Formats: sequence, structure tokens, C-alpha cells
Amino acid sequence: MDKQRIFLIDTDTGSDDAVAIIMALKCKDVKVEAITTVAGNVTIEQANKNALISCEVAGTYMPPVYAGMDRPLLRKLIHSYETHGEDGMGNMDLPEPAHQLSEGHGIDVIIDMARKYDGELEIVALGPLTNIAMAVLKAPDIAKKIKKLYIMGTSGFAPGNVSPVAEFNIWADPEACDVVLKSGIDQVYVGWDMCCGDAMLEPEDIAYLDKETECSHFCIRCNKCLMELNEGRFGHPCLDMADPVAMAVALWPDLIIEAPHAYTYVETHSEQTLGQVVCDWTNTLGKEPNATMCKKLDNPRMKKLMMEHML
Repeated sequence: MDKQRIFLIDTDTGSDDAVAIIMALKCKDVKVEAITTVAGNVTIEQANKNALISCEVAGTYMPPVYAGMDRPLLRKLIHSYETHGEDGMGNMDLPEPAHQLSEGHGIDVIIDMARKYDGELEIVALGPLTNIAMAVLKAPDIAKKIKKLYIMGTSGFAPGNVSPVAEFNIWADPEACDVVLKSGIDQVYVGWDMCCGDAMLEPEDIAYLDKETECSHFCIRCNKCLMELNEGRFGHPCLDMADPVAMAVALWPDLIIEAPHAYTYVETHSEQTLGQVVCDWTNTLGKEPNATMCKKLDNPRMKKLMMEHML
């Protein structure tokens, strides 16, 4: 067996984060060494609880879970209850997890793991980039020690989901994204556009997963609020699985068909375009590339792998 890849998952654990965590824990090619939480979809306390529950539902192994930042770098904390429910998990009213948080702060865990696994650590960021930004600000040397940073964030090359141009994770803390983009970390962005269209779970996929196993049933049930939101947004109860798609790209990078490596920047000032991430993939500005932006994925294979790792 080939050596397992080393993962750290940074999450604001809402319902699609939960599915992404389960996918990673069920993938035999990677070892999730730690999970760090960040405020975003829900409060940090709720994100902690949801992360622990997600690990328990996976039924594989229990990585340590550490609490991270409970607010953005500079801005007021805004949650995404309309998408994920008041508890972030489709208002399931879940009992307390059997496991407890590990001692230590998420920022320090990111720094320590980057140094411990120099050149090996891969981070999958599923929420606002506050923890990653703080870690880089505190210890700039880790930027070159992180093998790869996969980010569920930006609207990609299409409209956003919180404004015509912005996606929630980046919009919630654009200054953190700015720090990360300027950090020198090798970073890959999976925008909201990558989880729409034929990447979505359709009614037949949802029906299959809902009845196949207890774990897959949980993956569907916790996304109940998102399904209801999408019925109004897309006209039928489908699931745009943003974090699972980002996790799929991290787990199986060969799913990427097209992803320009280009100079990329985020808007942090304009009220109208706050949180917009611009990828200069035509090299209009002639600046040094600093990020990779997914533009096309192998969606049929991705959906198959995603669904297999929810069972």
C-alpha cells in the first residue's frame, strides 16, 4: 500500500462540511491527522459539536478536533442559518457527541502540523479562511511547508451565492482570503460554480443515498434545509454539495480537467463587490501567478466517488 497522504481539515461545520469530513475519513488513501474549526456557517461552539458528530457518524477513526477562531479577522460574524439550519445540520436536534474537543487552539495546531509534516501536509479549508490567515500571520514560515491548500471558496467563473459576484466563505472574511492569497502557499480554489450543474446530487441520487446506509441517510438528512432552499432556487430538491466537491478535488486531484494557475486577488473594500475573487487567467495584468482556480472537473466520476464515500 502506498503511503497515506497527510490531511488537516479546517471547517465551519455545516451540513455539507459534515459530508466532506465523512468522505475524507472513509478514503483509505489519506489520514486526517486533525480537524480545526472556525466560525462561519454556525458559531464556533456549534461547529465543534458538528465536527465531532461527523467523525462519529463516519465510523472509521477519530481524529482530534480543535477549536479555532470564533470570528473573522476584522468584520462582524455572519452565519448561514438559512442554508444549513439553526444547528448547521438541517435542524436535526442531534444529541451531544460522545467525544470531546482536544486541548489547544486550531491556529497553533495548523502551525505545529505544517512544521511537523514539512512538505507533506495538505490542508482542506471548507469555511472562511480565518484560521489559515492567522496561522500564516503568526508563523510566515509555514507557507512554504504546506504541500497544498485546497479551498472551497469563491464563485469561480460564475455568479456567487451571497451576491452576484461573491461566495459565502470568502465574503464572510475577505481579509483572511487576502492574507492567504499573498502568503505564498500553493493553493487551489474550488468555486461554487464547480458544485452546480451536472455536479449536483439530483432527486434519484438523493433517494438512493437516503435509504442505502445509516451514514448515507445522515448525509442526506443533515442537508434537509439546503434541499428546501434549492427547491426554490433551482426548481427541484437537488443538492449543490460545495464542500464535498472541494474535498473530492483534494482527495482525487486527477478529477481536475482544467484549472488555470494565475494571479488572483480578492475585493476587500467595495460594498457592491465585497468578497469577489478575480482570477486573471488571461494574464491581463501580467502579474506572477499565486493561485489555481478550478474551471472544469470530471463530474460523472466525481459524483460516483462522492457517493461511494458517503455509504
